[in-house]
Amino acid sequence: MTMSAPSSLKGGLATLLAALLAAGASTLCCIGPLLYLVFGISAAGLIGVPAFDWLQIPMIILSVGLMARGFWRLYLSPRPVCVSVLSRRALVWLYWLSVPLVLALLTYPWVLPWFLGNYE
Repeated sequence: MTMSAPSSLKGGLATLLAALLAAGASTLCCIGPLLYLVFGISAAGLIGVPAFDWLQIPMIILSVGLMARGFWRLYLSPRPVCVSVLSRRALVWLYWLSVPLVLALLTYPWVLPWFLGNYE
């Protein structure tokens, strides 16, 4: 079964967007405290924030898996990515621009407390 160019492109972009969404969702447990910190609300309101803590590890696994699939589709796949709308070069650029964003979203729950502890 062969895939047409638009459906292959849609699949690659869908993988990239899903990885970004999973990385963003994996930080749900820490967005609340960060917003409280930014807007200066006291720590008394942080009691109910850890409600999404159980989602962090599955979302990290999902986002890393989707980024690995995107890498595999761009570089290692025996069937090259079809490029009718965007060039392969543009897809590679989009992929490598999204990698630091995904890594920042995945690691900030551990890096932010370290950064604030060392530079306060």
